[in-house]
Amino acid sequence: MSRAVWVVVSAVCVGVLAGCSGSPDEPAGLSATPTTAVEPSPTPTPTPTPSSEVQDQSDPALGIVFTDIPDLTGDEADVYNTLATYQKEYWRTLTTNTVSPAFSVIAAAEIQDRMQQIATTNANDLGQIGPVFHTSIGNVVVTGDTAQGAVCEDFSGATFADKDGTYTPDEAGFEKRLKSVTLSRVGGENRWIVLTSVVGDPC
Repeated sequence: MSRAVWVVVSAVCVGVLAGCSGSPDEPAGLSATPTTAVEPSPTPTPTPTPSSEVQDQSDPALGIVFTDIPDLTGDEADVYNTLATYQKEYWRTLTTNTVSPAFSVIAAAEIQDRMQQIATTNANDLGQIGPVFHTSIGNVVVTGDTAQGAVCEDFSGATFADKDGTYTPDEAGFEKRLKSVTLSRVGGENRWIVLTSVVGDPC
């Protein structure tokens, strides 16, 4: 398949990479290798619970590895844990072509819609992505009921394929990239949700 089919879902468009570069961006969707259709097994909906320390959410079975885990406490730790859950469920969505139910708890409606577009596009293209995704979260800043953080996504250990062949991360348009993320505290619930995510320069 040509690189043009690997799509990016952005805040302002859904289209091929060439048509959406430089736009605010939620995770990239893509096509991949045909596999025998398997009903995804239900997974519990992870909800980040407020805590006083950062949690390493690396999951070898899922294929996600968190690196450079900072030492944070209080609200900063809670924001980090929300972002880690967001990254974990993003990868789960990419590898299963099914939207993780966790997004209904940790993300704004617009991001939930983007995730559905990604999962639908990938499922329609018989996409397959795996096996390993590395990510790190830093620059967590909390100001009252708003927060921001920076997420580095490293797809160098990932594979991409479709019915026509397999592709390296570079061929698929998945270079190492930095996302700037904003969050908001949910009033009365002591939890955070991701509001926006913008892909910037390589990290």
